[in-house]
Amino acid sequence: MPTKTTTVSFNVAGNVNNSDKTPNSQNVQGFIKDIYSSVPFSSPGFVDGKLVMTSSDYTDGVQLPFSDGGNGLGYYRKGFNQINNNKLQMDLVLDQKLDFVTKGLSLKLKGSYNSAFTVTKTGSASTATYVPVIQDDGTLKYRKSGETTDPSYSASQGKARDWYFEGSFTYNRSFGDHTVTALALYNQSKQYYYGSTYRDVPRGYVGFVGRVTYDWKNRYMAEFNVGYNGSENFAPGKRFGVFPAGSVGWVVSDESFFKPLKKAISFLKLRASWGLVGNDKIGGSRFMYLSDPYYINSDGLSSNAYTSEDNYRGYAFGDGGIQADVAATKGAYEKSKNNPDVGWEKAFKQDYGFDMNFLNDRLRTTFDYYMEHRTDILLTDGTVPNLIGFTVPLANLGEVKSHGWEVSLNWQDKLSSSFRYWAKLNLSYNQNEVIEMKEAPEKNEYMYARGHRIGARKQYKFWKYYYVGAEADYEKEFGTPFPEQLTSNLQPGDCVYVDLDGDGKIDPSDQSRDYGYTDDPMYMAGLTFGFTWNRLTFNAQLTGAWNVTRSISAVFRQPFFRAADTIKGGLLQYHVDNTWTPENPSQDADYPRATFEASRDNNYAGSDLYEKDAKYLRLKTLSIGYDFNNAFFKRIGFTKCELTLSAYNLLTLTPYKWGDPETVASSSPSYPLQRTYTIGLNVSF
Repeated sequence: MPTKTTTVSFNVAGNVNNSDKTPNSQNVQGFIKDIYSSVPFSSPGFVDGKLVMTSSDYTDGVQLPFSDGGNGLGYYRKGFNQINNNKLQMDLVLDQKLDFVTKGLSLKLKGSYNSAFTVTKTGSASTATYVPVIQDDGTLKYRKSGETTDPSYSASQGKARDWYFEGSFTYNRSFGDHTVTALALYNQSKQYYYGSTYRDVPRGYVGFVGRVTYDWKNRYMAEFNVGYNGSENFAPGKRFGVFPAGSVGWVVSDESFFKPLKKAISFLKLRASWGLVGNDKIGGSRFMYLSDPYYINSDGLSSNAYTSEDNYRGYAFGDGGIQADVAATKGAYEKSKNNPDVGWEKAFKQDYGFDMNFLNDRLRTTFDYYMEHRTDILLTDGTVPNLIGFTVPLANLGEVKSHGWEVSLNWQDKLSSSFRYWAKLNLSYNQNEVIEMKEAPEKNEYMYARGHRIGARKQYKFWKYYYVGAEADYEKEFGTPFPEQLTSNLQPGDCVYVDLDGDGKIDPSDQSRDYGYTDDPMYMAGLTFGFTWNRLTFNAQLTGAWNVTRSISAVFRQPFFRAADTIKGGLLQYHVDNTWTPENPSQDADYPRATFEASRDNNYAGSDLYEKDAKYLRLKTLSIGYDFNNAFFKRIGFTKCELTLSAYNLLTLTPYKWGDPETVASSSPSYPLQRTYTIGLNVSF
């Protein structure tokens, strides 16, 4: 039973939700992709209750352009997916003070259990389509294709279950001006039905954490902690890792020599921390340390056994040499190579900073400079030659360094008892470099990811759109002959790329990682500000980023693009307005001459032409609230009655025109950024 020194808590939470999705469980993203790929001539939609499609095989020789392109109706009456999720979460916590053993000692036990069950109901159907055919008398008849069927149904189930346990002793005691704390914690967890392989084997973790802290008058502070963690991902001899860390702090403003500065600088704290952390979620498959797996009872070797004059299947046994009537025999062959030496990925982190307050704490500032050195990153050794005869297993070979800084300025003040205002600015910078990635040998240094920022893209250097006289201008600018481009039939308006290695031709050896930034901004900033005046409250948030680029692709790069064939999809208005044309042969055009010919591979190759500036400044949130809690509301028992109007994504300033600048461009266009308005009422009694 709980006592004055014992606290027991039990929490239960559940969630039941249903969702309806299109076939294959695609969300609205699939619809958006279909819209981008649709063309106007593919279908007029429904005519006289019939889903009408155009065709590419009219016998009268008349054919509409792009008639067999995307139509945007691929989801119509194809079926549905109805998903039902049931989740249950429970945890039990026991806190026991152990002052009767020694003052400041306590015990905490915590256990949690979570389970989930999912039922997916699928309906599949089809719809007849009709192709209009003009008759001799000018009337229309329809040629039917397929049948309209009622949905057929199926169901599948999924389940998940996990538990977590931890037990810890904590110690917190002061001895005069000295304060000492300590923690010893053990934790263990299991996750069932995990992953796609070895689903019957639960994923398990176990670990121990120890921490000791000391401070004197909250002026001098020190902390040391260590983690001893075990993961199923590694072989028994490499399963556990030791990860120590420490930090120190000094409140300089508490020193006697600092008193003359107190009027200007009310608080100053210096701090530093160092630590080694480990990561076992490093990619690859489960249990990479096991013996090499094999495919068994397989015809995967079927290309090696004879079944006809020019066709070989598996391997065969029998007399009389090679005979066409000898049956192939299934066998076993190596699936992949494992690595028993796979271990923890490690990162040594350092942070140096200060907290400084000015003007009686009205202005609060923080600054941090950090460094991180990641080693033993899991990757495949690309330097190994292919002649070894098998796929090289993953190994801890990668290395990355990063550094940066973060600064925060927070101002709070009041002009009167009824008016208070505040503003907080955050600014951060991050830089990183790939030190080692074990890449396959390249011809030129600029082709390697090594020495570049994580995510630096390998791409051609765009020079200009081709024009009469471009050869002479190129040679004058670069001092080398005009190189052979990716197409042998350059036309005015086609892309011309720079021959970086000077071998007289444009090929993959001219792709460099030196141009553009990456998808991760170097600089990020945020500003929140607001005020309260009597019962009126105002808040706003601005966010921004710069030194960031996105490489547009697929439908954003190439007109008429669709996944099926790249030439029969939709056409964006931006392509129409910003493509080089003979009527507007501008070198400032965003796109080269549109083409379906061989020049397509030249004009739409990956280059810094399609590396687009994605900096932005966004008014992310804006809210205004008013508390109507006057004398009347108080008489009827209200302590608060606040009406709030808020807006999200009100305004974005950016040169990036291909979607949300915060979202990485891809071959699947995202749902357009939404501007959201909300009205809320907060009532308290």
